[in-house]
Amino acid sequence: MTDTNGHHQFVVTGASTAGKSTFSHELVKKYYVQHICIDPIVDAFQTVFPELGITHDAPDLQRHFAVCRKFKPFVFKMLDELKADDFVLEGFRLPLDDMRAKYPHLQYFVFAFPTATVEERLAACRKHDVNSWTNLMSDDELRASMTFLIEESKRLEDMCARLGIPFFDTGKEYWPQIERALTLT
Repeated sequence: MTDTNGHHQFVVTGASTAGKSTFSHELVKKYYVQHICIDPIVDAFQTVFPELGITHDAPDLQRHFAVCRKFKPFVFKMLDELKADDFVLEGFRLPLDDMRAKYPHLQYFVFAFPTATVEERLAACRKHDVNSWTNLMSDDELRASMTFLIEESKRLEDMCARLGIPFFDTGKEYWPQIERALTLT
């Protein structure tokens, strides 16, 4: 699907390990759009400008919201500069509600796992995320991360229902949800 200016402009967000990158790669193959992944940008801010507080180290909702607020001006400026480009912007630390309000013409997709259990997510990460940041964590650290991500998944599901944004629960059915999302593009 294209916007009113004939562009393919997608925002893919949601919980870590829920399928954002997988879906984004499928969009790149389908539409030949540039893929802008937020993770290395956050890594760069965290390393080069740590005083800004834009970091991956935000393991609860309060700190997550703080990072999103701090990151928002950068994301908005980047989107303003991309107005004539085809792209998929993908990442976790995106201020979704504010983005939707300012950029309603973009096509949004949210992936998360509100119905999953912590143990299901732990098992999925250990089985499928073989080259991921999750492998650097102990099981206890990963359980704590998944507890937060399940909480955030539930919040995102509610927000998507309120804002009319497509939401995909990949906790139980990963590929069928990715494929369902692709039918909406």
